[in-house]
Amino acid sequence: MSRIVSFAKSGLDMDALHRAMLAAFSDYVVPLQPDADTFRSTLSSRGFDPEASFVAVDGDEIIGFWNVATRNTKRYLIGSGTRIGHRRKGLASSLGMAAINAAENAGIESFWLEVIEGNEGAERLYTKMGFDVTRKLDCYRLDHPSPDTSSFKLADFGTVANAIQRYSTWEPTWQNAKETISGLRLTSFLHEKGGAIIGAGGLVHQIAASEPSALEDLLAAAATVGSLTLVNVDCSDSALRSLLQELGAHRFIVQSEMRLLLPKVS
Repeated sequence: MSRIVSFAKSGLDMDALHRAMLAAFSDYVVPLQPDADTFRSTLSSRGFDPEASFVAVDGDEIIGFWNVATRNTKRYLIGSGTRIGHRRKGLASSLGMAAINAAENAGIESFWLEVIEGNEGAERLYTKMGFDVTRKLDCYRLDHPSPDTSSFKLADFGTVANAIQRYSTWEPTWQNAKETISGLRLTSFLHEKGGAIIGAGGLVHQIAASEPSALEDLLAAAATVGSLTLVNVDCSDSALRSLLQELGAHRFIVQSEMRLLLPKVS
């Protein structure tokens, strides 16, 4: 008989949670099989909250999980999953409701997540729980030639982040927000008309500029680290989307950002 409990009170460790994640995502549409160190660092950077996260435990094994982050009065679903042999038994719903109830009791104002377009089961579950779509997000991969280095320079994180904020028309999602990425190893490029912040493996966390030519310069600069991946580009950013399409970028995922507004508990 399984039990639903916060991860903090489960008596299990991060290795058990990592094993559960690998098992649950073994047949996922996007291959996700991080090693233990990557798994831990990802949870840490995104603000993993053991008290706010819930697991389904059978004996000494985690068979399902909702890994949740807390930031001020917001919570975010870092990832959820259920081991293949334990699906279709209501665990995902039970875990989600446990996490939502805990958020309400903690005075959290909103709960956020992303779901890959086409994952109909997850979309139905989140909608049933009360989540609404706030925007659509694109994910791209791009190969691009080396830049004219006169158009940009390396700069510190804060300076480039401020430049991006000045020119961007939308807020980055949770995993690309300043609070999430500030502790990572990053390369920051500053253009007189914008900036770009790049992480490990050519992951473009943030990019914005006042005109498409500056965006192209920044993407070319970023490509000196290899192929680029842009995760969660707001579909409303027509300038960036058009440029990526012109450069031959491959859109490999579309996601829906969803939000649940929580009632205040007096």
